[in-house]
Amino acid sequence: MPPGFAATSRERKLGQPIGWLSDFARRLAARAREYLRKLAATRHSIGARLLIGILLFSTFVTFVLAGIQLYTDYQRDVAAIQSRLDLIGKSYLDSLAESLWALDETQLRLQLMGILQQADIRAAKVRDTGISIKPLVVQVGETPEPPVVTRDYPLTHTVQGQDRVIGTLRVEATLADAYCRLTDTAARVFATQATEIFLVALFIIFFFNYLVTRHLSAIAAKVGSYRIYDSPLELRLKRRRPRHDDEMQRVTTAFNSLSHNLHSAFRDLAEREARIRCLVDANIIGVFTWQLVGRTPEDQDVAFRDVNDAFLRIVGYDREDLVNGPVTQRTLTAPEWQDRAQRAAAEMRLTGAFQPYEEEYIRKDGSRVPVLIGAAQFGETGEQGVAFVLDLTERKRGEQALQQAQAELAHAARIATMGQLTASIAHEVKQPIAAAVTNAEAALRWLARRPPDLEEVRKALTHVVQNGNRASDVIGRIRDLVSKTPSPKERFEINGAIREVIEITRGEAVKNGVSVRMELGAGLQLIEGDRVQLQQVILNLMMNALEAMAGMAEGQRELQVTTTAEPEGVRVAVRDSGPGLTPVAEERLFEAFHTTKSSGLGIGLSICRSIIEAHGGRLWAEANEPQGAVFQFTLPVEQHSAS
Repeated sequence: MPPGFAATSRERKLGQPIGWLSDFARRLAARAREYLRKLAATRHSIGARLLIGILLFSTFVTFVLAGIQLYTDYQRDVAAIQSRLDLIGKSYLDSLAESLWALDETQLRLQLMGILQQADIRAAKVRDTGISIKPLVVQVGETPEPPVVTRDYPLTHTVQGQDRVIGTLRVEATLADAYCRLTDTAARVFATQATEIFLVALFIIFFFNYLVTRHLSAIAAKVGSYRIYDSPLELRLKRRRPRHDDEMQRVTTAFNSLSHNLHSAFRDLAEREARIRCLVDANIIGVFTWQLVGRTPEDQDVAFRDVNDAFLRIVGYDREDLVNGPVTQRTLTAPEWQDRAQRAAAEMRLTGAFQPYEEEYIRKDGSRVPVLIGAAQFGETGEQGVAFVLDLTERKRGEQALQQAQAELAHAARIATMGQLTASIAHEVKQPIAAAVTNAEAALRWLARRPPDLEEVRKALTHVVQNGNRASDVIGRIRDLVSKTPSPKERFEINGAIREVIEITRGEAVKNGVSVRMELGAGLQLIEGDRVQLQQVILNLMMNALEAMAGMAEGQRELQVTTTAEPEGVRVAVRDSGPGLTPVAEERLFEAFHTTKSSGLGIGLSICRSIIEAHGGRLWAEANEPQGAVFQFTLPVEQHSAS
């Protein structure tokens, strides 16, 4: 504004928005420089990668579109040159042919100068094709540098009614101007497109940073400072909440929900860990955590990582001996239990845990302690886990006391049963003794003869020996049954044991008028167990059958003992033709101290079932056809332990 002139109100009003726009432009430029500086500092950020991606894609699209445009312009320029060359062929060929026939060089040059006035035409030449020694050549202009477009035209003249080629016209057009125009177009396009791409990309990045990136950075900073044991994190973004939840709002809501869930899960986990720690520290059972050592399954061992006091009391070691010390699980396990421990380890590798089993630990003082051990691994690698160990010392003592009490009870039952057989036993013993006395008296009479009949004496004494052995066998069997000393487990034939019991009860059966039949299977496999205990079972079942039939007023009294082979063992059945079992009595048949007799304790069948189950078998009762009852039990062919 010239000095001395004041600005009008209209000029002042126009200056206000211009100032505001300039301030906005300065702030925008400053913000852009700051963001570009951040992008340069964080080359691996989403914004930087997005900017690079936009620039690369836009540049590729620009190159493609510019190439298409330049190719179109090039084709247009070439088509324009070709059109001008076509026009030259239509406009100049006849006049040039007349001038060439007249050999008018001046006229030819003027006409060629007219051709040269066309755009992009740089040279034109007419050449005589006659047979003269020095043909006429007229040329105007200079041959241009490549690239060029050249076209040859034949010049014809009618001689005596016939067209005759008398020369040629060559016109050369340059493409240099077209290339220059293409170069200018390309430079203009790339400059404008590059500026536009950069501004658009910058705006997109700025807008993306405003809407997304800065919030992601805030979320990352908040998450980075969050500790799971702190109170739940409430994430709030510094922005105006949209009318409808967008992706960032959903991310924020999901993160807040995740924070609450994690805190709740951590609290539950801490409470569960506290309960587990309370259980471990309560020292009710032995607990230890372990770590696998060794590369191959054969070399692997369990090293102790943490143990509680209860486990230390079980094994008698100090904590320093076990935790990172020289003592391992294999060191504690007794030698005869190593194979079982290996099988348990193989089971845990397959299933992640193994079923608890009993074994023995060797304590620090060399004594042994029976334990029940179970373990499970942590995670899928199986290199760490936890184990629980229960001291079975008191249980084993209780089992031994129970076995001893059961043995004494069974012995008392045998004594009671033998008491019922006193008369029969006396008869069985009296018979061979009386026969021995008779044979001895006969031997004395044969000796008193003159001369003594020694052959008859020998026969009589042989009978004495046989009867004495017979009485000794009866007494031996009675002694075995009433003996309190446990008999060793052995493999024996069940049929032989049954025959011995039948011999003992023969007198009782005769006294009660009972017919005893045996149907013993042939070729049965040997039974492993306590011979005396199993004979006690057979004796008890036979005595119960004899007593049941003793009170019958009429009817045939039969007792049948059979043995048959089973797929996995032997079955023994004792059948009688007595009154049978009532439904009420059948339900409580094997209960201890339950009896249907006027005398008796009601423990015989209970003891029988305990003995059979201790041998791995089963005892049951059912109705016999057509009347009576049948008691049956099965025994396995091979049995490793019996009570």
